[in-house]
Amino acid sequence: MGKRGLAWFILSLSSVLILVACTQRLTYPDQPDASEQDLSSGSSLSTISKDEFLYAVGWLDDKTILVALESNGEYGLYSHDLLTGEDQLIRAFSDRLVFAALSANGQRMLVQVAMQQGNNVMMIDKSGKSLADFHFSEGILKSVSWNPTNEGQLFLSVQKTMGRSVNYLWDISNGEWIEMPDTEDMPVWYSENMYLHKKTGTDGASVLVLSDIRFPGKDTVIDREILAYGLEGESVWVVTPSDFNEKELLVLSYYPLLITQGYVTLPRIPDGTGLVIPEFTKGNDSDATFAVIPKREPESVAGISFELAKVDFSGNASEVLTEVERMDPISASPDGTYVLYGKRYEYLYDVDHKGWIQLTE
Repeated sequence: MGKRGLAWFILSLSSVLILVACTQRLTYPDQPDASEQDLSSGSSLSTISKDEFLYAVGWLDDKTILVALESNGEYGLYSHDLLTGEDQLIRAFSDRLVFAALSANGQRMLVQVAMQQGNNVMMIDKSGKSLADFHFSEGILKSVSWNPTNEGQLFLSVQKTMGRSVNYLWDISNGEWIEMPDTEDMPVWYSENMYLHKKTGTDGASVLVLSDIRFPGKDTVIDREILAYGLEGESVWVVTPSDFNEKELLVLSYYPLLITQGYVTLPRIPDGTGLVIPEFTKGNDSDATFAVIPKREPESVAGISFELAKVDFSGNASEVLTEVERMDPISASPDGTYVLYGKRYEYLYDVDHKGWIQLTE
């Protein structure tokens, strides 16, 4: 029986580590601009001024999102109440805001501002108070992984000016940025000291490994021939080629690590630079998992369409919620009621009422 055949059974180990919340976002290749979504259905919530809206960052609670706005030449991070439409300023910046990320528990934010003297990276709390800062002029932040039990340690991915990406460990306790030379893609915290990352083996195939920050070079192989992976809450999902059908990809869900929760299959669709691979999102307080699923459309010009779907790994199935224009990032609210979608999270989908909500006007 092939390795992928393990998806048909429940695996057990004598000891496993319990996953803790942390997330990773995939980077997607550029695609044609999405057309406006149909916002005629769904419930009505208060909107944000389109002239001021830059992007949404993430969820502060079930009905409140963190947004970046620009008004009168000043940048700011605000909490936006979806029900009342109230925007509460958290922190204003006189310089251009080039990056913002929210911790898994919504208590801390990481921002980067571009100043004439270079870029400044800082961590702030929900009140806007600075907790730490670091002057960094060598590139732009692309992603971050928060240590789930020690928010003073972060993995950062930086896009250098020469085009290459470098990963760092920022230990706020000593103010150091330590380069992680043995990581190809963004490392993701798994526990207080352990993290997941992808490595290319001697045969050219990628493997998912578990490493310990205290013992460099001592890796544990979790899965082989992987194409992508991510963490959502206490679940790990891994995309691999299918052993059963060469035209499909297999997405395994582990909960916790190495205990198979289930799987779903995806069509194997090339996009010119690789394969079309979705990301999965789950609210912190919900069991519902969502993804933008690619679908083959042989009769269309593009040959591919996309659907926002609710994924049931344990049932090896997915439920289509609505069509979307392209493979863009998504983020589910903590209770799984809403899903942000788009490169700027500029669209909002109401799962219960099955319709789009106007987020900006």
